[in-house]
Amino acid sequence: MTKKILFALMTLTTLAASAQKLPNIQKESVRAPSTIKIDGKATEWDNKFKAQNSATELFYTLSNDDENLYLTANVKLKDIMIKIMRGGITLKVNPTLNKKSDGQIAVTYPSFDLEGASRVANMLVLSDKRSLEKNPGKELVTAAELTVAFNTKAKTIDISGIKEIATSEIPIYNEKGIRVAARFDDDLGYTYEVAIPLKYLLLVDGGLKAFSYQIKVNEPKSFAPKFDGNGPPPLPPPPMGMNTMGTTDLWGEYTLAKK
Repeated sequence: MTKKILFALMTLTTLAASAQKLPNIQKESVRAPSTIKIDGKATEWDNKFKAQNSATELFYTLSNDDENLYLTANVKLKDIMIKIMRGGITLKVNPTLNKKSDGQIAVTYPSFDLEGASRVANMLVLSDKRSLEKNPGKELVTAAELTVAFNTKAKTIDISGIKEIATSEIPIYNEKGIRVAARFDDDLGYTYEVAIPLKYLLLVDGGLKAFSYQIKVNEPKSFAPKFDGNGPPPLPPPPMGMNTMGTTDLWGEYTLAKK
């Protein structure tokens, strides 16, 4: 076999391996890196993920250390980002594989009111150069501007099922140990992160047995406009396509990764 043919075969093998698709549902337990930060960046993961789900259009990695369960997700489609601004992403964890078991908890972020959802969603529309043709006089919105607007408006987390937390809503900066963050990168992708303390999950045998989880991109909320007659009324969120109106979700199984 000549060197040229060998080199060509090696190149094709490399390309085929790199082109392999990610699984639709994460298949493995993943130990979170010691450098993990909840900052809306996936740099500690080298911006790589363990699954690419076709129903939710999310790239995602579920991971853990000795203290927390982490979800890191990435969205590349603008329509899905707009849907998330209007309905949020929910991570639900069941203590067993039974999807209807007692003791399940859920965390939803972001959780916007009408003004917040409208502002960020409409800015997302204007981050596309093609949209400027339909919006004369408007300027192109940058990723940095989107991130600032998002973090200015996304101030709360919706909670359910956690006995230690009596309220259904907590601030993003809280003493409960639940941490969230999201940001838009230079390529106008959206990265979302949440950390939930393991102590809230009521896992069987400390998580040594498999449990089920659901990641849900919620349907857009129907906001009731609030307008007191002073100043211009808030702009509504941009219209949604029929393919992004309903809830989409995925179910997976996970066992805590040990050292």
